Amino acid sequence: MVEVSVLEGIFGERALAAGTASRVILQAEEHETVDVPAELIKPDGSLDVYPDVLRHFRPTYQRNRPAIQCSGLVGHIPLNDSFALEVATRVPVGNLERLIGMAEGYSPVILQRFSRLFAHADNQLDSLIDTLTDQLLAALDRIWGAGLLKIYRQKTQRSSSPKGRMLPFETALLTARVGRPTAMSSSFERTPDFGPNRVIRLAVERLLSRYAGLTGKGQKERRLGLYRALHKLSDVSHPHSHELSTDAISRYVLELPPFHDHYDEALMVAHLVLTDLGVAIRGAGSIANLPPVLIDMAKVFESALRNILADGFSDDPRIAVRDGNISQEGGGAKVELYDVVRSGSKKPYATPDIVIERDGNPVLIIDAKYKPTPDMPSRSDVGQVVVYGARYGTKKVILLHASRPTGRSYLERAGAIGEYEVFSGLIDLNAIPAEAEEKGFVQAVRALL
Repeated sequence: MVEVSVLEGIFGERALAAGTASRVILQAEEHETVDVPAELIKPDGSLDVYPDVLRHFRPTYQRNRPAIQCSGLVGHIPLNDSFALEVATRVPVGNLERLIGMAEGYSPVILQRFSRLFAHADNQLDSLIDTLTDQLLAALDRIWGAGLLKIYRQKTQRSSSPKGRMLPFETALLTARVGRPTAMSSSFERTPDFGPNRVIRLAVERLLSRYAGLTGKGQKERRLGLYRALHKLSDVSHPHSHELSTDAISRYVLELPPFHDHYDEALMVAHLVLTDLGVAIRGAGSIANLPPVLIDMAKVFESALRNILADGFSDDPRIAVRDGNISQEGGGAKVELYDVVRSGSKKPYATPDIVIERDGNPVLIIDAKYKPTPDMPSRSDVGQVVVYGARYGTKKVILLHASRPTGRSYLERAGAIGEYEVFSGLIDLNAIPAEAEEKGFVQAVRALL
């Protein structure tokens, strides 16, 4: 049995042979400032980078040297044809893909104009299905342009008009049996109905079933593209079970004829779709050649933890977990910051990340701070969350941080300001198993209510 890692190596070798860009990687973390290699500096002092990636970091100086200050985006950023910036998370995160998958509704930044080779991951992200579909449709367009691969298949037939090579012994037996001259002949016919095309067709059908009824941006175009692909594959049947194995797909890739590299990419994506494998946001591999994906970890952390709490409290109908960044009309809990605002002034809003209600009344405010847990919350963070507590009338407020050092609890009482109790919330995003860590945090919050 061929492992996925072996298939990854096969794809990678063919991608490099086909001229896929291999860039020198500059390692960094979110918000970190890193020195710029001399090769990235033009004679006029400006950075030699693609113009459309400049908004994802900030050129600056560090120790009187040109440098790049990373933003809060995690992932692979191509800088030019020779260099790329690989931005890691600022706190340890074990299963990043799982965390992103829990951030319901989050859409990553996709650098559509570029491509990179990805490693595989266990979790397939719904937010990346559109990217996989777009990549498959683009590969299929190249396949239509070069022509669908076909093979010669031997066909034996009986007829009074033989086609191809006549089989004399079989013809004599058949004629004697039926009592009239009848020929048995053998011929080879070209057909697109074989393994690689069958795998691609099934992937198209699988994606098409997902897009049925979707009306969001770009979904109609994707659906029409998949329908067109299915029409062009109308002479291709469904694959047999053995044709869907990693072994079989590895063999298809290795046996592709020259000048049909476009099939590599289609088979890469089809393999991911049919096996429900995901792609790893971090690190490099060769299981898929897709546009780079950038993740705003602060948004993912906030959204994922809100969903973890909502799932954890789903057994109590009195409890609701709401988003303070969304209006109440939209199902959230955002409110105006002031009871009365000066006439003519723009109304500011209180926007805590998580508002927990009991029987429709706010009982706990949680504001997510995607950063390592400090010994004590910062004064500015405390001021912000206490204001939220005052506005919502909750006496307990939590500042939630994205790490839990050994020996520390899920909730720690930082202190009191008047009638408001301030707590530090701690959760280890690198914990194994992650489910136990999440359950422990939910139980700690439940005990506080």
